[in-house]
Amino acid sequence: MSAPLVSVCLPSFNTLPFLEERVDTILKQTHGNWEMLVVDSSDDGSWEFFEKLARRDGRVSIARAPRGLYESWNTCIRRAQGKYVYIATSDDTMAADCLQKLTAALETNGDCDLASCALEAIDKDGRPLREHGWRDATVFGHWNPGLLKRQHVRRAPFDGLLHLTGCMVHLSVTQLLIRRSLFSRIGEFDGRWGSPGDRHWEMRAGLVANTIHIPDTWATWRVHAKNATAAMSYCSAEYAGKIEQMLADAVEKCRPDLPAQVVAGLEESWLDTSRQMRSYYASLRRLTGFRKRCYQLSQLFASSQAARLELMHRLQGNPKWASRAPGEIQTWLDTLGLGPVIRDGSAQASAAGNHHSLVPA
Repeated sequence: MSAPLVSVCLPSFNTLPFLEERVDTILKQTHGNWEMLVVDSSDDGSWEFFEKLARRDGRVSIARAPRGLYESWNTCIRRAQGKYVYIATSDDTMAADCLQKLTAALETNGDCDLASCALEAIDKDGRPLREHGWRDATVFGHWNPGLLKRQHVRRAPFDGLLHLTGCMVHLSVTQLLIRRSLFSRIGEFDGRWGSPGDRHWEMRAGLVANTIHIPDTWATWRVHAKNATAAMSYCSAEYAGKIEQMLADAVEKCRPDLPAQVVAGLEESWLDTSRQMRSYYASLRRLTGFRKRCYQLSQLFASSQAARLELMHRLQGNPKWASRAPGEIQTWLDTLGLGPVIRDGSAQASAAGNHHSLVPA
């Protein structure tokens, strides 16, 4: 049986210094059945680079498009013909076996629409950034770092609800292979929030789609002065406001597809509690020293019950809310009869219907 077609979507805007390496990692993929869909809006010579590439390789299709991060992504996706879609951001790279292993995982696990892999941060010259702080920025870095070292399936709506912690579930879209039919279910990327907007799509996807994680391959996220995330201030009130808007919109859009008991639990407690916790920690990150301590003291007498309880937890030596919440969400979903939300993701276990729960290490 022939390998399924993967549509590699390559949106490009003025990243010429990185294009040769980016394309080379696609050409060297051990999964050979792919099409490359380039949408370019550059003025730095990138278009000429892609013209030469398309003349050399018939699998490459190129098009011009107006500027706009998610407009380019969506244009690529609309042109895709493959069973699966991989968004190859133009300044990043991936392991040679990335598409092969992620595709095999989705072929084996037909109940999953997303396959994820590890992410390596690299510098502008492609060197690994071993001490880069983003490694701990995902919810798993706070809750259960060991989980991402094991192959496993996370069942919806678990991943979507993890966004309520305010932490990211995936650092980059390059970690994901997406079943193309998922876009028909939840729609395209929404550009109204600017460069953080992929978190909005990922939350919607996580609320309705299962994810299988494959630990033994990787993609990269290149840290350099001109990438889309470089200009964002993650501690700013503006950024926090965007996150709040995206979370609220994602829940509202997915509400019809969520189990009634999950909607009820969100409305009765989770949405309000998580909003208070995100607000509390967002404010805390913007303060230092004496001002930070004064703010914490003020929260003991503020109207936010969640913040008061959090301070009591911390005074008792308990982990922060972002570290506790995933386990609490997992337990809640299990008690609703929707679990186990995390299971062994090996081909043997899936074929046998063996759904072992994986508890935090």
